[in-house]
Amino acid sequence: MTDNELFLMYDASFDEMDVEGCPSFGYVLVFSRDDAEKFVAGENPENAAVSMLFTDHADGSISGDLLGWAHLDQEIFQRFPLGQFLLLMEQAAQVAINAYRQVNQVPDKLLVQNLDDPDLLQFDVQFNDLQLNEAQSEQKLAQQMMLGRPYLDS
Repeated sequence: MTDNELFLMYDASFDEMDVEGCPSFGYVLVFSRDDAEKFVAGENPENAAVSMLFTDHADGSISGDLLGWAHLDQEIFQRFPLGQFLLLMEQAAQVAINAYRQVNQVPDKLLVQNLDDPDLLQFDVQFNDLQLNEAQSEQKLAQQMMLGRPYLDS
């Protein structure tokens, strides 16, 4: 990927339910910290961005779908390898939906960092107003989110 950090910002204006009543959550991928700080949900971005929809299906599967691109003429889209973008979208959908399943709240932001291995991504899941009750609940939440996640086994 291009830089060490990418930002997936939750945008409820893309949320929807499929025909089975399964929830889908909209995210906007931006490529810099400055763009993430300027991000306003529900508005067209003034910078390069990609909108995505992550769906929690009734059968327990998770999918990520590309909705569209903003400012496709930006140079970032010439440098961003398609294969790595698809890997990002697949893993981000897994992370966002699993976090939602654990706390019944959609993460407000996913900070994505590249690790030394180009096939490994690290996600920092951020909730703006998540209230956890127990002193150990944050660690418990992290452990629950990692269960069954083969690409987080190292």
